Amino acid sequence: MDVLTEFAPWWQFGAALLIGALLGLEREFVQQKEGVFEFAGVRTFSLITLLGAVAAYMEQYWGPWTSLVVFCGLVLLSIAGYWGALWITREAGGITTEVAALLAYLLGALVMKGHLDVAAALGVVTALVLAFKAELHGFIRRMSVEDIRITLQFALVSAVILPLLPNRTVDPWDMVNPFQIWMMVVLISGVGFVGYVLMKWLGPGRGSRWTGAIGGLVSSTAVTLSMAARSREAPAHSLYYAQSVLLAASIMLPRIVFLAAVVYPELVPWLVPPLGLMFVVGLAWVLYFERQLRGKVQNGDDGLSIEHPLAMSTAIKFGLAFAVVKIGVKVLEHWFGSSGVYLASTIAGLTDVDAITLSVAQLAAEETLVLSVAVMAILLAAVTNTLVKGLIARMSGSRELGRALWRAFVSMAVVGIVGGWVVFRWLGRSF
Repeated sequence: MDVLTEFAPWWQFGAALLIGALLGLEREFVQQKEGVFEFAGVRTFSLITLLGAVAAYMEQYWGPWTSLVVFCGLVLLSIAGYWGALWITREAGGITTEVAALLAYLLGALVMKGHLDVAAALGVVTALVLAFKAELHGFIRRMSVEDIRITLQFALVSAVILPLLPNRTVDPWDMVNPFQIWMMVVLISGVGFVGYVLMKWLGPGRGSRWTGAIGGLVSSTAVTLSMAARSREAPAHSLYYAQSVLLAASIMLPRIVFLAAVVYPELVPWLVPPLGLMFVVGLAWVLYFERQLRGKVQNGDDGLSIEHPLAMSTAIKFGLAFAVVKIGVKVLEHWFGSSGVYLASTIAGLTDVDAITLSVAQLAAEETLVLSVAVMAILLAAVTNTLVKGLIARMSGSRELGRALWRAFVSMAVVGIVGGWVVFRWLGRSF
């Protein structure tokens, strides 16, 4: 910091120039590639961010109006540039470059105000948005009315409902906090939303492996049910469907760690060894099936249909499930101690691991549940859910799918149990 202070404001001017050059590089590349005329390229963008930094620096001499006056001048210049391009090309275009130029000015001012980290991050994000024009437009063209509805529902769940809820307990037993409950809904919906967007981005027909890997972010149980049904229709492709299910079940494991880390990071070091071993074993089985399938043609059209977690009815159901599981865990612990928590986690794991993971992590964060009990509860839920997927495949899928997945899931469950035992046997004294 002493070195930076000694060389201020020169290093700030240099940083502003680099951010502008990054934006201008992308803009000029597009102009040259598409043969279009724009009022700003790499040099102009570099100067615009430098202008923002200089204007912010001059505020100490001429007051805060300096930046505003210069910004207004840049707005007028952008308008003139737009109309100039329109007059030359005789075609009405967008104003992406003009808006990016105004943003570049503000990024330069941010650097001078001491927010280099924010300015650099926003500069990179802006450059990415500009560079992914074709991909974004193609993604929008593939969107349906349902996709728009889902996106708006996510905005409703996260940005409208959440701030309106009271961040305090509202029951006589000091258990139900509406804000915390809905925050868990936002968290799990966000994970599902990412998976849904990735599936839409990649498009249909990407093959069972992609379907399983991405579908695991949304619902590994849904992937299992879908692939089991398809294995009955096409038993010859059972190993492909087994790969998809295994990938989804394997992705579920780091997803559990991620959810726990968001709520209570102290759980992560204890969850990673056993869940990591399960993850490695799952991927090993995927590679084993891949070796058996080498040289065969994959059926890429999987037709996977997953109920998206952003549906309001699903979000409300998950919120209620989270509250019920959290209360149930707390009540059972009061009545039966640790055994009650383990019973609740095992029962919850029969259908889903997200609710029990978030509930237990929240209780551990509130220091109403011992860390070791929370870790064991999450592990039991993960092992139970893994075995349930094996039973689903065995009962609902083809004989080949059931045999392959049952062996894989049993081995994953055994490794998880052994890994959990090792954690508690050799590291439990640290709890």
